[in-house]
Amino acid sequence: MKRTTIVAGGVILALGIGLILGLSKYKLPMIHAIVENAVVQKAPVGYPEEHIRQVFDANYRKAQQMEREDVYLDRLLKASQRLEKVQKLESSQVDQILLELDPEQAGQPPKE
Repeated sequence: MKRTTIVAGGVILALGIGLILGLSKYKLPMIHAIVENAVVQKAPVGYPEEHIRQVFDANYRKAQQMEREDVYLDRLLKASQRLEKVQKLESSQVDQILLELDPEQAGQPPKE
């Protein structure tokens, strides 16, 4: 009985570790999608949704290419905290969020 308990505990531990490692792989894409959709939903009527998505996607790709996912994740989490406090964003607030994702990228016009 003790051997069965030890084996079962080992299996549960292995599954837990696997789950944690698996979730960490998908953490950035999930948070990216959540924050991007929140900005789109809270943006004022008429604010170009495509521009928001292009800026988010460009910053996501740039973070991956430069292996700076941790910096991008931190910026997403800060944006998420700002979004929690408001129901609707003004255009200037959307612009500011996009700028804070990557100050070099956000001020440029969307790429076609």
